[in-house]
Amino acid sequence: MADALLDDLDDLSDIEPQDNAQDSSNEDSDVPDDDDEAETDRKQRPRLLDDPSLKAHLASISTSSLLQDSKPSSSSNDSTQKDAEYAEHQLILSSNKHLIALSQEIHRTHLTLCKLYHPKFPELEELLTDPYQYRSAVEIIGNEMDVTIVNDRLNEVLTSNQIITISVAGSTTNGRPLTKDEMDAVHTNCLYLDELKETQEKLTSFVESRMEQWAPNICALIGSSLAAKLLASTGGLAELSKIPACNLQLLGKVKMTSASRGGLATNTSKQHAGYLTECELVSGMPNYLKMRAVKAVAGKLALAARTDHVNVESGRRRTDEVGRRFYEELRGKFVKWEEPDKAQVVKALPKPDLTTKKRRGGRRIRRLKERFEETEMMKQANKRAFSVEAGEYGDDAMGLTLGMLSSKEGGAMRNTVEKKKMRQANTKASRKRAIQMSSGASNGLASSMVFTPVQGLELVNPDAQKEKVREANNKWFQHTAGFQSALPKK
Repeated sequence: MADALLDDLDDLSDIEPQDNAQDSSNEDSDVPDDDDEAETDRKQRPRLLDDPSLKAHLASISTSSLLQDSKPSSSSNDSTQKDAEYAEHQLILSSNKHLIALSQEIHRTHLTLCKLYHPKFPELEELLTDPYQYRSAVEIIGNEMDVTIVNDRLNEVLTSNQIITISVAGSTTNGRPLTKDEMDAVHTNCLYLDELKETQEKLTSFVESRMEQWAPNICALIGSSLAAKLLASTGGLAELSKIPACNLQLLGKVKMTSASRGGLATNTSKQHAGYLTECELVSGMPNYLKMRAVKAVAGKLALAARTDHVNVESGRRRTDEVGRRFYEELRGKFVKWEEPDKAQVVKALPKPDLTTKKRRGGRRIRRLKERFEETEMMKQANKRAFSVEAGEYGDDAMGLTLGMLSSKEGGAMRNTVEKKKMRQANTKASRKRAIQMSSGASNGLASSMVFTPVQGLELVNPDAQKEKVREANNKWFQHTAGFQSALPKK
């Protein structure tokens, strides 16, 4: 057994080098150029419209439309109606997949048309980036070298600014007239592009007509085409209703790849944005408000999807009332966002209250008056002497004088003025405080020296009184002391 396996491996090793050598010889002998390779791709690449699955899908759409128009609404029972609705749902999902394939095929056909017409007018593909505008311009200009001759026909499909730009570029182009075979290839691609556009419009109209029946609130909010894309990307209405609003704004986001980073992507990539940036509410907003608008639309879209799903599951009547209300709310909100900021209004100060208020009298108010009473210096500065020379006219007119302070009479303020003391209230607390201050019983900051009218300076022991109290307590209340009479001795 082992010998047989080894023999087979040897046979394989003998055959492989011959095959590799044959492949390498073929590659060396037939190395196509870039133009030949592009021509080969165009010839070998099959047409999408010839795809059997697409043809079968278009036939199913036609049959479904005929049945929708012919059958009465009350002739089918519940099971048959559910089966028909499920079939329509699958048709909608398949239609959306074919629409994506058609958009990619339109892009590839546009690139092929640009390559074919490049020798005649190389600047035209940069001036007209829209595939259908470019196709119309190529069909009108054709092999004409003087573009100004066909300006009247170009005016039917292009704007005046585009026509002027094309005329200037056509007068300075270095292109050459195309041959008959090249013009036939250009004409063939133009017709194929028209067929792709017609098929795309047919699928789009079918999806839009069916989406308004399945999800009327979503269609009223973001449109039928976007609703179909959302349902196709999520798998159905039930799955769409389970997605939170923060994830709805990312549905359809183009992932960054090496091709897209190199500028070769067929779809433009927007950071943190998906299908919702294409809806009418968001596309009309300025760039600095688009992401904010996407978040607001995603929040309302989640509510609209859940409303449609509940109506489908419960069998309620499907209306677009909720979606239209959400649309009007968002449109009003977006209009307010775009309004310019209002200028700051300088508000006038409130009218001052000049009425005198009654204040309760007492020690607090007297203390307050003492704090803010007018000092002697202020009184002297506010006084003016009669028939006395003053300073310069400017200072005197502006009131920048010292009044009586600048005169000889102003020295009177240096005299000691006896400040009136407040009359002490004759209360128990005030009397106790006065006794403590006179006896020296304080917090330790008072001096133990007192002045007596007999001896003058006298030193007093502040702890003498405390010692007397301690001896009396020991005499009467000590546990060793016996019974003693408090009566005075005779």
